[in-house]
Amino acid sequence: MKRYTPSDHPCRIPTSKLVVFAILVLCLLLVGSVAWAHSNNKHDAPPETSKQRATHHGGHVNPGADRFTLGETVYKHMCVFCHGADGNGGGKATAYLYPWPRDFRKGIFKHRTTPPGSIPLDKDIFRTIQKGVSGTAMPGWKNALSEEEAWSVVEYIKGFSERFKNETALPAIDFGVAPLVTTESIAAGEKLYREMRCQGCHGTDLKGEGPRVADLFDVWDHRVFVYDLTNPNAYKFGYEPIDIYTTLTTGIDGTPMKNYGYLADKERWNITAFLQSKIDKNRVQKSGYEIDLHSTKVDDEFVLDPNHELWQNIPEKVVRLLPLSARKSPISHIKIRSALNDDAVAIRLEWDDPIPDRSSTRHQDFKDAVAVEFALGDVLLHTHGHNEPFFGMGNRGKVVNIWQWRADWQTEIETKEKIEYATKGMDLDAMIFGGEVNPVDALNPFRDVPVEEMNAEGFGTLTPQPRTKQNVLGKGVWKDGHWSVVLYRTLDSLNKWDKQFLSDQPILVAFAVWDGSEQDRNGRKVVSMWQRLHLP
Repeated sequence: MKRYTPSDHPCRIPTSKLVVFAILVLCLLLVGSVAWAHSNNKHDAPPETSKQRATHHGGHVNPGADRFTLGETVYKHMCVFCHGADGNGGGKATAYLYPWPRDFRKGIFKHRTTPPGSIPLDKDIFRTIQKGVSGTAMPGWKNALSEEEAWSVVEYIKGFSERFKNETALPAIDFGVAPLVTTESIAAGEKLYREMRCQGCHGTDLKGEGPRVADLFDVWDHRVFVYDLTNPNAYKFGYEPIDIYTTLTTGIDGTPMKNYGYLADKERWNITAFLQSKIDKNRVQKSGYEIDLHSTKVDDEFVLDPNHELWQNIPEKVVRLLPLSARKSPISHIKIRSALNDDAVAIRLEWDDPIPDRSSTRHQDFKDAVAVEFALGDVLLHTHGHNEPFFGMGNRGKVVNIWQWRADWQTEIETKEKIEYATKGMDLDAMIFGGEVNPVDALNPFRDVPVEEMNAEGFGTLTPQPRTKQNVLGKGVWKDGHWSVVLYRTLDSLNKWDKQFLSDQPILVAFAVWDGSEQDRNGRKVVSMWQRLHLP
């Protein structure tokens, strides 16, 4: 494999071949015009397979008015909340997101396989839509969109920038195959890491705490977040050797992460080997952005104890979470178990959290919390024209039902119970506080459960249900670096704003986690996309 240079451009045709080339082009045009005349109606031709479309159109389906219309429909349902109606990256969700969603109008994309200065190939944009961008709020839509829908979105978002009308993408760089990693290549890569002054941004320990961090901005003058390169979940385009090598070769357009294509291939592979040697592979968990969950039928009564033996026989699934605000060590996965008996449904949630944040009584404190979100109404995921609500708090006319457990509320309840037990029913409010309100009671005098049931139909519409309608119970336990929480509700409910647990179709469910140590509150959290919960 050789280094890319301008002389490698495929358009550099030897002068001696230009005449022959021109004659061939003329012949092809004449033949093409005849063929078009005999197949003017698109229905006369047999449908192309996905492979044929990729071959005939540079890696994407045949563009056209129908494709653009389909792309517009999908974009306005899936993408507009973050990227905005005109592709400026200023959708309704933007106020809750960091980094901000990409502004498509400049035609600058983070991932590409083309040489520096070139617009990306369609397949590069397609890859981002399919796989998402790790460490950010951009999810992977592979399981949410059909291949045709994804390619149609590519066509639509290209329409936001004049670059795709005026420029032609250069051919993809040949990245070759990763060489064998040795102790020598790792040492050489570490030496280059220092010589290229990578530690200025990423730090000597690769944790993203270099001295230049505070001075980094993107082309839109937005502050740049530098990720922890020891965390495999933080690599935007993957942590495999070819993924890292690609980023080193092309850079990340629009950000201070420049390309190192001027280095020899071996040098870039050595840096890749060094970075790979520092990645904590134990943090990798097999999970999906959008998967099928299953509730198990049981005969036992539920106990509000996450560690009860009942849960040992319930299958567990891991769901991937998206940080709405970038952080060094986000909670990236949540483990889900669900069970159902004749009277009630229960969901067990578990996630890693090294520090339990149980109180928010001081203004500088933030609590740990978790929420389960259900889509109301007769909706199926990605059918009927994608009629499901937006997974981020629903949207107008598409209401969601939310159960939220809070660690601070549970702490308050347990504190009051301890005081009542210790005083054996004596009224210490008058004795100790001189007739003033007990400060523990003042926090939440009416709350006797650590769960609140709410509804929303879009950003800024979160509304708690009346106290008489609150019927969800829950309990959380922190032990050995992780939270386990059980949420419980009876199946019967006459409240139209409650989720009805019917087994005739999958239930759409999503999850959110707040980490008090990361100062999470309100819209600052990590979330999942919709999952399909199947009832027995």
